[in-house]
Amino acid sequence: MKIEYDAGTALSIMRANPARGWTSGKPERMAKERLTTGDFLKVEHRPKFQIDPSWPIFTMGSCFAREVENILMMRGLPLLLRGHGVPAEHFESWNEESGRGGGANRGELSRGALNKYSVRSMAHELKRVLLGESYPDEGLIELSPGQWFDPHASGLRLLSREEAFANRQRLTTATATIKDARICFFTLGLTETWLDSQTGLAMNIHPGPSWLAKMPERFRFVDYGYDATLSDMLEIIGLIREHCNPEMRFIVTVSPVPLGATFKEADVIVANSGSKSVLRAVAEELYRRFDFVDYFPSYEIVLNSPRAMAFEDDQLHVAREMVAQVMTTFQASYLGAPAQPQAA
Repeated sequence: MKIEYDAGTALSIMRANPARGWTSGKPERMAKERLTTGDFLKVEHRPKFQIDPSWPIFTMGSCFAREVENILMMRGLPLLLRGHGVPAEHFESWNEESGRGGGANRGELSRGALNKYSVRSMAHELKRVLLGESYPDEGLIELSPGQWFDPHASGLRLLSREEAFANRQRLTTATATIKDARICFFTLGLTETWLDSQTGLAMNIHPGPSWLAKMPERFRFVDYGYDATLSDMLEIIGLIREHCNPEMRFIVTVSPVPLGATFKEADVIVANSGSKSVLRAVAEELYRRFDFVDYFPSYEIVLNSPRAMAFEDDQLHVAREMVAQVMTTFQASYLGAPAQPQAA
């Protein structure tokens, strides 16, 4: 959708925008100056709407979405996924000695399994909840006798049928909380996706290189482009407004967390740039089309802050201090006065 004004309107908008210039304007507002302070980038964001602090929030997306949730909960906002998740001991990262895994302690539930990396996998999860779509064995795959894999979860080890199916119910129940939401916060993660050709499901994650090699006909790699990704997001928004709150508002952002590895014949840095560019373009189109969809620039804030401050040592995960800075901007934009911190 194009944006078009007459010259007078365009000049008026430009003159009223204090952050319009890369090398012109007040020094503290110039992009050149803000990009070279050596500190976290400050972005002037003008939201389309404000959030009532009492509105229940539903979040969906990549691991960056989980970091956002932690900050929202600490600041006292009603996060619908609070208290939902999968037992920490079911994660691949489970450490018996420390009694910790999936970002949680023994006996606790971790939201890490809720990570959704591609838009197509988000769409399948929501159709399961909102349209009652069903799949053989709930979409789970028995990779070896008694060892079950959930391609719509994230970070879980192979589990017994009983454990895997119980977790699938936990995750479906968590997703169903979207029916009580007033605001949806979507974090778009990547475009590279794997399909299970037997069920037709776009998997959230693949089962690992060894299983891909053992079952080459069952699993297929797809890198979704702009048209397919936009179509999926339009379908998601339509489903939610039809089957949840018809006045639902959406905040869309793009995860700054890069691809861990690419399956394309490209340098991972180049492949990541292509993937994020598609997602950013889709987010921009949604922003242009709908007055109830806003784009929040967490991607730009992180990527244009000093990398040594913005990312952890692995250069993959966003540093907690950076997430807090992003959410300070979010809160100032959408909530006005700061919320009172609460225990997560």
